[in-house]
Amino acid sequence: MKASYTRVKSQALGRFVLWVPFQQGCNARTACGLYCRRHEAAPCLPPRQEFTVALPRLIEAQAMNRKEIFEQDGFVAVPGFFDAGGLRTIETELSRFIAERVPALPVEHVFYEDKADAATLKQIQRLNEYDQFFGELFEGKPKGLAGELLGEAVVGKNLQYFNKPPALGQATPPHQDGFYFMLKPCRALTMWMALDVVDEENGCVRYVRGSHRVGMRPHGRTETLGFSQGITDYGQAADSRNEVACPAQPGDLLAHHALTIHRADANISTTRSRRALGFIYYGKSTREDFAAYEAYQAKLANELKLTGKI
Repeated sequence: MKASYTRVKSQALGRFVLWVPFQQGCNARTACGLYCRRHEAAPCLPPRQEFTVALPRLIEAQAMNRKEIFEQDGFVAVPGFFDAGGLRTIETELSRFIAERVPALPVEHVFYEDKADAATLKQIQRLNEYDQFFGELFEGKPKGLAGELLGEAVVGKNLQYFNKPPALGQATPPHQDGFYFMLKPCRALTMWMALDVVDEENGCVRYVRGSHRVGMRPHGRTETLGFSQGITDYGQAADSRNEVACPAQPGDLLAHHALTIHRADANISTTRSRRALGFIYYGKSTREDFAAYEAYQAKLANELKLTGKI
């Protein structure tokens, strides 16, 4: 039987305090010294015993089941993937990138809700290709997690910036990233890391749990800039029943399989943005249809230019 536990931070010690139920007859411990494999990673301590653990040990213990959750649900949340110091650095470098690099980027790699208003910046593609800092970030910690979750070596494909400006950010249509990727087999994932406090008001990500195990759903053209394809038969009973809203704090990371259905509502807040970084990685075992991908991207860019959207 899996035991539940509550985590409370001790301000005095700067550590985490856990209260856990007792399980009889178990002495097995993992490498972190806290959890028992035989009882599905449940703590094995006397009833309501209070104890403290250093944060690295807690994170290590929580990480034990990340791959299992990812494979079962099609997504997994990793709270505090980047700490406050890491976030400050990312914010500083992102501000520099937007001020110095964005004005010179190709129009098909920068989208605005209103292209006449720089304050409505919506999306940036391929930051890793245009800047050393973001190239190194892309090849670092997120790539390691991608390999862990996919269970194989990975290749980085795209580092993106997303924003839903206050009262302007449109809804993201339900879709599967793999439809855009054109891979066989579809061995890829996307990571979404919050830069702002994200909730239902400003458009948190919503996943359909287990949808990655069903296969690719039919997609069709949308009018949403930056998300040109959406699932045409979305709204089935299973979609609603299995949809999970995922609020996030700055630094929290969501990782999802390329076949996992996800969407987000519009930002209806009048004061808060909803910014995030997106990291896309392909498993080395997959094969890309380069010709089909490049043909689609060229056609899409031409359509957007003709309609005045970019």
